Amino acid sequence: MDKRELLLEAATKLFVERGLHATPTSAISKEAGVSAGILFHYFKTKDNLIDELYVSIKKEFTAAILNDLDKINSDLGKLRLIWSNSFNWALDNDLKFYFLLQLDNTSCSESVKSHPEIIEKYELFNNIIQQYINKKLIKNMDTHFIMGSMFGLITSMVSYLTQFPEKRNDQVFIEQAWEMYYNYLKP
Repeated sequence: MDKRELLLEAATKLFVERGLHATPTSAISKEAGVSAGILFHYFKTKDNLIDELYVSIKKEFTAAILNDLDKINSDLGKLRLIWSNSFNWALDNDLKFYFLLQLDNTSCSESVKSHPEIIEKYELFNNIIQQYINKKLIKNMDTHFIMGSMFGLITSMVSYLTQFPEKRNDQVFIEQAWEMYYNYLKP
């Protein structure tokens, strides 16, 4: 792993454990095993590090959500895959997921929401949701509210499966959870 990746990994861990404002760059450098000068070689400021980390993780999360979507023919099957890919990625990448949750609930995220790649991802999901609305597969509501609600339900799923990891492979539970998720969304 290169030094930049070590810094991003260390920052993710420390930001989740300590919080954004309680984590100095010196702690990130120390955790990564590099000098402070190396950190500032890759990231001009702490805010720059936070922004780059957020964009990087958001892109990774989006790619995971859309993984194998083209292999599914039915719209409902695609929605279910988005749902399962979302919570499975979050469970497999818990620190990254908790970092996204943490940052999404701060003013820090405002600066990166205008990043072209983030805008592109939101537009992509907005279009998917709008298609589902047009096909009457989900409620006809504001697409941003629906996306937020979907993410909230996925966050609840992650929280539950973190508490009860044996349920992750319980097909009856997964089926019931999917039905509950879709019942919330369907018209």
